[in-house]
Amino acid sequence: MNLQEKQEQLQAMFEPDDIEWRVQRAGIVGEKAWLMAVPYITARAVQERFDDVFGPFGWEPVFRDIVSEGKVIGCQCGITVHTDSRSVTKWDASENTNIEAIKGGRSTAMKRAAVQWGVGRYLYQMDTTFAECRKTTGFRDKLYGNIHVVRQKGKPDEYIDWRTPSLPHWAIPREDLSPYLDAIRKAEDMDQLSCALEGAVKAINAAQDANAKKEFTKLKKEKYQELNSKASEINERKTEELMAKAKELESLLANIPTKGALFNAFEKGIGQLQKQAKKDGISAEGATDALRSTYKALKSKMDEGNDHDQ
Repeated sequence: MNLQEKQEQLQAMFEPDDIEWRVQRAGIVGEKAWLMAVPYITARAVQERFDDVFGPFGWEPVFRDIVSEGKVIGCQCGITVHTDSRSVTKWDASENTNIEAIKGGRSTAMKRAAVQWGVGRYLYQMDTTFAECRKTTGFRDKLYGNIHVVRQKGKPDEYIDWRTPSLPHWAIPREDLSPYLDAIRKAEDMDQLSCALEGAVKAINAAQDANAKKEFTKLKKEKYQELNSKASEINERKTEELMAKAKELESLLANIPTKGALFNAFEKGIGQLQKQAKKDGISAEGATDALRSTYKALKSKMDEGNDHDQ
């Protein structure tokens, strides 16, 4: 296995069972609870991933306590990978955690160091997720499977019962990425294309599929060209329709006998053209210029007639 293949294996997605969720923020307003959670890989999954890629003797974690005023407040972790030519270490750190402070700090530091190697990095593409939850009375009143304690100074503890969120489709390992590419092919406008591209980028980056990346790049370029061409044709058709509308309005103006009525009809026509152009997302300039030119010619003719009558 060459280094590129090892890198791809390191960065491969994890099965949902290897993903845990941590409460990021939570609260209770009246009787209504809310909770935001983020996914992260387990320490066990990190160890198994490095064992699978480098073998149990091909890598090792090193821990260094972070000490302040004589107290251990956190931990640094460096993960060293041994290759035939050299050894490389990548570091990260964590503060102690609230539960099993030192052990928890070391576990978090190792998971962060693993991210430096690309392990689980795709999870950083995920948005914070609002979990299904409810206010509950305590640990025994558990319906959704997880209990979070909300602690506020000077107030009794409150409890939130919350359900573990599901991973989005793009974050679940799959061999077939064609549905994401098909969504790009089927996009009929720029909004649909933008949505399809977003999902495909996340899925392909997470899967570290080089062939899918090439296909994605090619397909993205082709689809942009197709939709831009389609949009241009649509704009031309809508512009022609707007010019035809201007012609109809010009005919109406030609049958108006007085300058006051002519002006009112002209102003109303300009407003109609501008409103339609805004709705269609095109410029009204050509159509309004044509109508304005006709209005000026008709007004000038009326002025000449008045002078002649005098």
